[in-house]
Parts: sequence; C-alpha cells; structure tokens
Amino acid sequence: MTTIEMTNRRLIGEIYQKIRPEVFSIFRQACIPEDTCKDLVQEVFLKILCLDIIIESQLKALTVTIAYQKRTDYLRHRAYINKCKKDGGWWMERSYFYMEAEVSDILQVEMKVIHCMSEKDAMIYQMTRFEEKTADEIVKETGLSKRAVEGRIYRSRMMVRGAVKKAMGF
Repeated sequence: MTTIEMTNRRLIGEIYQKIRPEVFSIFRQACIPEDTCKDLVQEVFLKILCLDIIIESQLKALTVTIAYQKRTDYLRHRAYINKCKKDGGWWMERSYFYMEAEVSDILQVEMKVIHCMSEKDAMIYQMTRFEEKTADEIVKETGLSKRAVEGRIYRSRMMVRGAVKKAMGF
C-alpha cells in the first residue's frame, strides 16, 4: 500500500470517528429504520474509500453531500416501490412481457450479424458469448495467438453492438 493510500485511509478513519453520528442522523431524520441507516452510513464511507484523491479540508463536506445523495436515492426508491404496490403490481407483468420481446429482438439481430461474419469471427464470438469461454481457452482450441483472438472478439462485439444500436434506434 502506498503512502498516499495509507494517508487517505487514516483521514477517512478519522472522519468516520468524528462524524459517523452526524451522518447517521441524516438518515434517521428521514425516518429510515435504524438497521438501514447503519447500512447507508457504511455505504457512504465505502464510497469515499474508493476515491483516488482526497482533499482533507473538503472531506467532511464531501461525506455529508454523499450521505444526502444516498438518502435521496433511498427515499426515491422506497417511493417508487410504494407506488408500484398501490398500482397493484400490474406494471410488472406488462414490463416483463415487453422486456422479453425486446431481448428476443436483440437476439435476432445478434444472430443475423453472426451469420454475416467470417467463419472464424463467428466461431470465436459464439465461444465467448454463448459458451462463456475466455480468450485463453479459445487460444488453446483454435491455435490462434491471444492477440488475434482478442482482436476478433473486439471486432465481432463492435459489429453486434453497432447492429443492435441501429436496430433498436439508440
């Protein structure tokens, strides 16, 4: 661990000890259950741990800002769930139907693109996409170099992605 990472962890640990109760109260003010508040506090500090650059003078303000954003996200999610429950859940059945139809359309486009690829590209794409094989496994089976396999995977994915975007109107 580098000196910067150790310094950042020390700073985060100090701020955690100082303002954890304040961050906790941000969530409790919104009548969020205590166990969930504890989880949300942990999420705030986990998010801060993922930062590469930390400015000590702004760490408290950043922590409080992230806490308010998490609280807003949580409340929006709860409101959405409650609205769906009030609507009787009919939207779920309907959305699953449309989602299945969309997935089917995407798969059809994907298969059309695969049939237009060269034999090797199609074989390698199918091995990665449907058989979930890694580039190393494909190298062993095909005898191609790893760079060649990775290039073919990249090109074929780009072809499929472009065709799906075009077909779906993205």
